[in-house]
Amino acid sequence: MAQLDKAKIIYTTSFFITSNVEALMKVANYANEKSIPMGFNLSAVFLLMFELNNVLPCLEYADYIFANEDEAAEFGKTQGMEGADLKDIAKVIAKWAKKSATPRTVIVTYGAKPVIVAINTPGSDDVQVTEYPLAELTKEQIVDTNGAGDAFVGGFMSQLYQDKDIKTCIEAGIYLSREVVQRSGCMFPEKLEWSA
Repeated sequence: MAQLDKAKIIYTTSFFITSNVEALMKVANYANEKSIPMGFNLSAVFLLMFELNNVLPCLEYADYIFANEDEAAEFGKTQGMEGADLKDIAKVIAKWAKKSATPRTVIVTYGAKPVIVAINTPGSDDVQVTEYPLAELTKEQIVDTNGAGDAFVGGFMSQLYQDKDIKTCIEAGIYLSREVVQRSGCMFPEKLEWSA
């Protein structure tokens, strides 16, 4: 726990639930008590299907929630929103109960479609939704989509750590995920060309 005192941001995924949900909740509580922003990734559809009772309490501690379109759609289904627009689902996640009064940012990626960002301050019904378009890749440029979501989160968090604004964080995530899908395996180029 002493290492967590040094953390500027804490990031975890729903996969942690399958190995040690008690430890995950302990870290989430600690982040909340120490006012350390926490990022949480919904991670996989099956976790929402079979571990929803453990995922939902984690959401209450999350300042940044990441999901792809399938995970967001499954979350919507658990809330009686089957077939709903992803922006509406992102709003529901953004307004989910929260332990702290800091704003919550929900980021939904959707392949080549625009990234959806929904931001809510607890206690407010207002949710700011913004879409960030992606420059299209050709079919030939897309080699392997494995790791694209993790690369997106990595790019996003790298800029968040440097206190950049949400737009810059999203742009970094888009850049890094675009680079990863153009290579076999989750590989990065030798030289990154992006700058804020």
